[in-house]
Amino acid sequence: MSSNIHRLLLERNRQNKSTHELIKANGIVSIRAKRSKDLVAHLAKVVAGQQLSTKAADSIWKKIETLLEENNCSIEELFLAKPAALRASSGLSRNKVKAISCMVEVFESGQISKQMLFKKNYDELVECITSLWGFGKWSADMVAMSFFAHKDVWPDGDLAIRKGIEVLSGGNEKTRESILSASAPYRSYLARHIWKGFNRGLL
Repeated sequence: MSSNIHRLLLERNRQNKSTHELIKANGIVSIRAKRSKDLVAHLAKVVAGQQLSTKAADSIWKKIETLLEENNCSIEELFLAKPAALRASSGLSRNKVKAISCMVEVFESGQISKQMLFKKNYDELVECITSLWGFGKWSADMVAMSFFAHKDVWPDGDLAIRKGIEVLSGGNEKTRESILSASAPYRSYLARHIWKGFNRGLL
């Protein structure tokens, strides 16, 4: 499937030279659903990374993983049962602690479940995720792509994505729309290519 999408994106973006060359240089990228993974932990990690560089977000998440290991507890236990001082030692802001704690409570209550969310289309998923305190459209898009593998997400709330499409389009609005149109319904893959392009120094 990923190889077919890769060929399709290359063909459709043949007239958009910068985009075509980026996709070609990056090679095949994949988007896979994480049905067997812990959605609550994934959502917590997304919150931890809000408005931070990848390096800073990884540093904070490593602290959280260390706390979980040292205290032999789950995300749910850390954010609902353990002392507040322990959560504060992770480096998370008070609002991020609140967002994760509220999210955990909603999942613990059964109001939302992983099984329920896998049945929703993109718009329904975004509506559900953004109903959680502290979760905005950026967070919903990250989860839609990285956990539920929705293939046509365009996360234009992401700074790197905005910069990337600006570079690829040369700042031309018509070219930008041409790239996005040519990449639909697989714009999640285009987003992956932009992130990968920045990581590899291609953008």
